[in-house]
Amino acid sequence: MNPPFNSLTRREALMMGAMGFAAANQLGMADDEPAKLVTAASLRLVLQKARGFLVDLMDDELGLLPEYRGAKVYWIFHDNYLAAKVLSKSHPMTAQQIRAATKREGVEYSGKIELLFGELKQPLPFRQFQLKDVRRVDDKVIRTEVVLSDPVVGWQSYADFLLIASLAENDPKSAWQAWELASKMWDGKGFVDEATKQLKRYSTYKLALALLAAHWVPKAEVPEGLVERLLSLQDPSGGWITDYDASGKKIGLANVETTSLSILALDAVKGNLEPLR
Repeated sequence: MNPPFNSLTRREALMMGAMGFAAANQLGMADDEPAKLVTAASLRLVLQKARGFLVDLMDDELGLLPEYRGAKVYWIFHDNYLAAKVLSKSHPMTAQQIRAATKREGVEYSGKIELLFGELKQPLPFRQFQLKDVRRVDDKVIRTEVVLSDPVVGWQSYADFLLIASLAENDPKSAWQAWELASKMWDGKGFVDEATKQLKRYSTYKLALALLAAHWVPKAEVPEGLVERLLSLQDPSGGWITDYDASGKKIGLANVETTSLSILALDAVKGNLEPLR
């Protein structure tokens, strides 16, 4: 059986490159650092810095953001698609620049991540995907993710798929069941699924997906400590780090996809994000 989480390959490449809402009352740092109180003003600064991180990455020649600072790979989906979404109100010119570039490259559809914004008519069942090159520009490569026709097998063993399913399900009962299964993977530090066991580290973006799911799934509650953990993983640059270990130590680099999802999640905490349903 092929593992459904094919993007592990992409995340491994990034790692190599490095060589209820009540929980939001504290800004958790590393486990050995004191927590700081969070106010609406401080959360606003967190989000402002995060959006600034994205804007500063813009490559004006391509009109796209690289995967992380110094990277030569530019992902249309999901990175630049998500970045355009979270910058549309705060930095409309940058968002428009990204959208114009994706249109120029002829890549305006993925078939998966769009479900976060209600843009897919049939988000389920999950399907396998392929990472492909769009074109090369000197030493830079524009890439994207394309959904295939074959269904994903064994996705219930992965927290991210379960959380996304809880967002995609139109049936409230099915959405709750997916949320409940994902919640059981929470160990107080992160989500322990098959990918976590294999890599022996937690994934930051799953924290963001959980916040989004808790915002959208009726009666869902944010696991205790989750918001603090997500806030603690923001890099001084403003972006969010890919992974972390059980002690809260950051692993990897601040990148566009994780940062964009974290912005979406914290916008939900602030009440600035409209429910999907």
